[in-house]
Amino acid sequence: MDTMQHRLLPGLGRTVSVLGAGCWTVGGPAANNGIPIGWDDVDPDIAYAALRRAHELGITLFDTADVYGLGRSERLLGRLLREIDRDQVIISSKVGYFAGTGAHPYHPRQMCHQLATTLDNLDTDRLDVYFLHSTDFGEHDRYLPGAINLLAAWCEQGLIGAVGMRAPHAFAEEWAACPGPRQAETARFLHLFDRIRPNVLTARYNLLSPLYRPDETDIFTFARRYQVGVLIKQVLAQGLLLGAHDPDRPRRFSATDHRHTDPRFAPGALRRLADTLAPLRARHGDHPAALARIALRYAMQHAPDSIVLTGFRNPEQIQTNITCLGDPLTDEEITEIRDLLHPRSPA
Repeated sequence: MDTMQHRLLPGLGRTVSVLGAGCWTVGGPAANNGIPIGWDDVDPDIAYAALRRAHELGITLFDTADVYGLGRSERLLGRLLREIDRDQVIISSKVGYFAGTGAHPYHPRQMCHQLATTLDNLDTDRLDVYFLHSTDFGEHDRYLPGAINLLAAWCEQGLIGAVGMRAPHAFAEEWAACPGPRQAETARFLHLFDRIRPNVLTARYNLLSPLYRPDETDIFTFARRYQVGVLIKQVLAQGLLLGAHDPDRPRRFSATDHRHTDPRFAPGALRRLADTLAPLRARHGDHPAALARIALRYAMQHAPDSIVLTGFRNPEQIQTNITCLGDPLTDEEITEIRDLLHPRSPA
């Protein structure tokens, strides 16, 4: 790809680079309330160079959060914003997880504190999108009305341009009315969506995401109905889809790396994933750039009005993710990929 492609993001009303920079990874190791939430092996100067490279290669959307590195991700991004034209980029951050002063993350005082801290970290006077990062609004949603009111006030004041919220990792609207393991989560999301009426959603989607039936409304179709934008996260499954983790030599992570407790990075899970991906790698190549192209293109083409976030910790990673795309996948290739990764049960 010689020049970055752009899309109009619904809900935001602005043209955005088709790839966005997911800045969780550059925050480095961290723990929140004793829970590992960070990433090992992050050098701040190298991470900043990666942010610079992302901007040079045409990325215009940078997505961070107060809890990413407990502020380090925002501060690195703020360093970038001091050196580029702020009006030419879209910045999103989040609130709702950082323990902060010990108050509930959605207590009005805590939300005001976190927004002020985020703006200071980023060295900016506004956010283009502010996401409600968690769906925990306290017992009986006691903090939900206040959070909604604060977001509306901040929009009026020009402190934020749009409101965001997260979608379930797997979602079909019809599940809310059907007894099953995902009924409660789906109904909860629909309830919060109706109350908050966000402009933008974040949704996990990648090669391993479930396929939906024609009579099921997935998150992209749902968002399109309400003219809401979607930022797609974990398209590379935190490197798992790139073959970066050898099941025979699993990496050891520190107690502040979220992968330390993530079962997807356990040897057995890595072996099962390697077996699942083996036909895909045999067909399209085993090099990380080839696998990144398949994963990124698959998401971009499935949701042509969404933005795909890609994580990175150094300039080489973001360079590969931007320059690997090549030509779009053909319809035949997409069908083949789905057949390889989601084989149908015999009749």
